[in-house]
Amino acid sequence: MKHLFRCWMAAFLIAFALPAAADDLRIGTRTPDPALDPHFMWTDANVGYYVQIYGGLTAQANDGKVLPYLAESWSTPDGGKTWRFKLRHDVKFSDGTPVTADDVVASYKRMQTIKASAPFTGAIAGLQEARKVDDHTVDIVTSKSNPILPQRVSLIQIIPARIAASATTADFSDGKAAVGFGPYKFVSFKAGDSLVLERNPGFFGPPAKWDKVTYRFIPDGGARVAALLGKDVDMIDAVPPALAARLKADPTVSVIMGPSSRLLFLTIDTNRPQTPYAFDAQGKPLPKNPYADPRVRQALSLAVDRKALVDRVLGGMAYPASQITTKGFGGFDDTLALAAPDVAKAKQLLAQAGYPQGFAMTIHCTNDRFIEDARVCQAIGQMFSRIGLKVDVQTMPYAVLTPRAMDPNGERFSIAMMGWADSSGEALVLNNVVHTPDTKNGFGSWNWGRYSNPQVDRLIEQAANEMDTPRRHDLMKQAMRVAMDDYGFIPLYAQSVVVGVRKGLTYQTWVTEQTIADSVSKAQP
Repeated sequence: MKHLFRCWMAAFLIAFALPAAADDLRIGTRTPDPALDPHFMWTDANVGYYVQIYGGLTAQANDGKVLPYLAESWSTPDGGKTWRFKLRHDVKFSDGTPVTADDVVASYKRMQTIKASAPFTGAIAGLQEARKVDDHTVDIVTSKSNPILPQRVSLIQIIPARIAASATTADFSDGKAAVGFGPYKFVSFKAGDSLVLERNPGFFGPPAKWDKVTYRFIPDGGARVAALLGKDVDMIDAVPPALAARLKADPTVSVIMGPSSRLLFLTIDTNRPQTPYAFDAQGKPLPKNPYADPRVRQALSLAVDRKALVDRVLGGMAYPASQITTKGFGGFDDTLALAAPDVAKAKQLLAQAGYPQGFAMTIHCTNDRFIEDARVCQAIGQMFSRIGLKVDVQTMPYAVLTPRAMDPNGERFSIAMMGWADSSGEALVLNNVVHTPDTKNGFGSWNWGRYSNPQVDRLIEQAANEMDTPRRHDLMKQAMRVAMDDYGFIPLYAQSVVVGVRKGLTYQTWVTEQTIADSVSKAQP
C-alpha cells in the first residue's frame, strides 16, 4: 500500500515534483474575486484556490482522477453508506499544528451548517456526518450508498478545528483564518485586485515550485491579453477567442489549449405558475408562465444555432452540445443527436402553445465568468428574436448573478445561462442541477430553474446509490435522455481551456478549467 500511495502521490503532484524555482509567478485570471472561505461558495474556480491553500481527504489530478492526499487509503465496510479514510500521520497545518480526525470532523460540521452562498452539501448526496474513529481514522457516512464519495470529498477543505468552530467568512479574506496544509500559504487578498500566496515550507509533499504566486483579478479578456503582452503577468487564463490569433502571432508568448468538462446551457424557470421576466406586448407580466409548456422550451432550443455560436462567437474553441454533460462522461447518451436550428418549426410550436405573436422575454447571463459569455448571450438573444420573441439581454458579474439565481425566496430569473464542469468522470450535473431541489439529501442545490420531473428524480436517485458502474451509468443515461426530451434545459456547447503564457513557460491544463500555479512550469530547453 505504501508503494502504491507513493505512485498515486507522484501522479497528483507531478507539477510539484520539479525543483523549486527561484523566481515568482504572476497570473492574470478572469476570476473577479474568489470567496476565500473554503466552505462558502462551491464553484470550480474557488476550489482551484482552496486546494492550493487548504486540502481535502483526497485530491484530483488535472484529468479528474481521484488520488490520495490527507487520506492515504480508504474502504467501505458496508457497501457504500460508510467510507473509512485512514489519514497520514505526517501532515501539519501551515501554523505547525498536526492535522487529525478532529479537524476533519469539525470542518465537515462547519461545511454542513454554515449559511453558504452556494453550499458544498450538494457535493455529497445524502451526507449525514463525518465521524471520528481514532486520531487518524474518519468515517464519512451517507444515508444511502455513495459509490463516488472518495472523489467528492476532494472538494471539502479541511481547516483546524479551532478555526472551524468560530471563524467568520470575513476571517478568511483578511487571513486570520486562512490556515491550511496545502503547498502554498495565504499572504494577502485585495478585493478586485489580487491574491498573493507563498510557498508553504511545511507541506508534506514535494515543495511548491514558486516562492511567491500573485493572482491578479482581470475579468476583462482584452485587459488580460494586454497584461500578458506588456509583461505585467507571466500567464493568463480564458484567452478570448477573438484575441487568440493576436497572441499566436506574437513571438514572446504561447497559446495552450486543452479539454474542458465545462458545459454551457440555459436554465429555464419551468416550475412557477408565473415567471417574472415574460411579458405581453404592453410590457405587463404574462399571467401564465410560458416556460412551463415543453413546446415553448422546444421552440427555444430549435431557435439556437449551436454551430454558429461556436464558429462565429467562440472562434471554433468549443464543441456544440446535444446534452448537458460532455462526451466520455458516465451518463453521456450517444443517441441524443445535436439539434439543428429550425425557425419555422419553432414558430409553429409557439403558435401551438398559444403564442402565435410571440412574447417579450429577458435572458440573464454573466459577463465575467465564461469565455465570451456576454457576446454569446447577445447572440442567443438574436436567435430567439428570429422566432418572433422580443428579447432583452441583461448581463452582470458572476458574483451578482449567482446569489440572485440561488435565492429560493427571491425573484431569481426566467432564463439564465449557466456553466457546469465536473471532474468526476460522471454526469453529476444530474444530481446537482437537474434533480428537484432537495436540501435534506443534497440533490438539486444548483437547480436555478427549479426543474422537476419525478421520473428523472427516481433515475438519478437510483444511480446515486448504485455501486455497479455500468448499471449506474445506464441509469444516468436514462435520466439525461428524459430530461433532454422534456427540454428541461437547453444545451449550448462545451468549452475548451485556452491559456496564454510567456515564452519559456508551459502549462498543464485542467478539465475543470482551474488555474493552478504549479501547473505552470519552465519549458525544457
